[in-house]
Amino acid sequence: MKNLIINNKNIIIPIVLSLLFFILGFFLSIRLINNSLPDSKEIVFENIIRPNSVPANLSTLWEAYSFVNDVYFDQTKIDDAKITNETIKALVKSLDDKHSTYITPEEWAIKSTDLFGSFQGIGAFVDMSKDNSGVMIVAPIDGGPAKMAGIKGGDKIIKVNGESIAGMSLTAAIKLIRGPEGSKVSLTIERLGQINLVEVDIIRAEIKQPSVTIDLIKDTEYAKIRINQYTENTPSELSEIINDTIKNDGSKGLVIDLRNNPGGLLASAVNSTSLFLNNGVVTFELDSKGKKTLWNTNGEVGKFFNIPIVTLVNGNSASGSEVMAGALQDYDRSVIIGETTYGKGSVSLVRDLSNGGGLLLTNAHWYTPNGRVIHDVGITPDVEIELPENTSKSGEFYDTQVEAAIKQLDFELTN
Repeated sequence: MKNLIINNKNIIIPIVLSLLFFILGFFLSIRLINNSLPDSKEIVFENIIRPNSVPANLSTLWEAYSFVNDVYFDQTKIDDAKITNETIKALVKSLDDKHSTYITPEEWAIKSTDLFGSFQGIGAFVDMSKDNSGVMIVAPIDGGPAKMAGIKGGDKIIKVNGESIAGMSLTAAIKLIRGPEGSKVSLTIERLGQINLVEVDIIRAEIKQPSVTIDLIKDTEYAKIRINQYTENTPSELSEIINDTIKNDGSKGLVIDLRNNPGGLLASAVNSTSLFLNNGVVTFELDSKGKKTLWNTNGEVGKFFNIPIVTLVNGNSASGSEVMAGALQDYDRSVIIGETTYGKGSVSLVRDLSNGGGLLLTNAHWYTPNGRVIHDVGITPDVEIELPENTSKSGEFYDTQVEAAIKQLDFELTN
């Protein structure tokens, strides 16, 4: 037993010594490593002097950019255009306002042409599918390349030139679909009722995009006037189409279709609304400082004041279309039929930027003539009717909301 104990001690002593040497070496190595680290002064960008041209509240941003630009090892990775885009995006994102946005130069080229009524492409009103798997054709534009190629309302584009557009933003997908006049684009389409995908080649053309279209309602004396969005040409287009249908088609009543109208230019919406009103306020806006600005009737005021109208709206009617519906409702000029509108009652100030991009910033909220809030509330229709899911969005077929509008016009003309 004694020999066993002695043997154990002989084993334990070397182990303890080994541990002591290990611990001593560990702390010694830390000391050596700490002594080898560079002095903190060596990794600080010293004595940055802010130029007078840089505002004091942007000095930190300027310092960071200068530091990257002056000392970063791989200078080929410094992309000023990308830095600018990402910085502005972060600036706008910090506002936490879904209606304020920065639009890159490429995206702004698409957005701005939409507001002025012409572009080069296939000629169709489109929207992103609900599952973001493709671009839905709302309606091909009459006389456009898409219509002539057999594209139909309800078709879903899933590939452009063989490239899947699933998960893309609508703007990015539109950029692929559009292109120079005379160039070809190949579309892969899912079509309702067909198992196989449809492949369509389309030659792009200059598209004069009508902001206003008309459908004569069969077996009635009424016309359905659809305002797709408010461009600078909308008031004149609207006036011309209504003049024509009254004079040549004998239309005695109008259905003003604002469904899926996202808005556009406020002045255009005001002038379009003015066609149906006598003198008065169409809308007013209040800015962050409480300043009130009135938007009065303007243009061809009251030109169609005496013709009966009914207005259709839905959850995608936003911005300028809500201004129009709200004013017509406040003045008892039109019965509003459909679903509560989107509730985009904010005024977006648009500014072109020197890099070719654009900035849309909320700078006020607008209200109906009677002072009703539009923002985040929307316009509640006088007659609430949901559109069945199987109803075509392209306007090619009757729907429950149009049928209700016909009944309302019948009532107004016989009473």
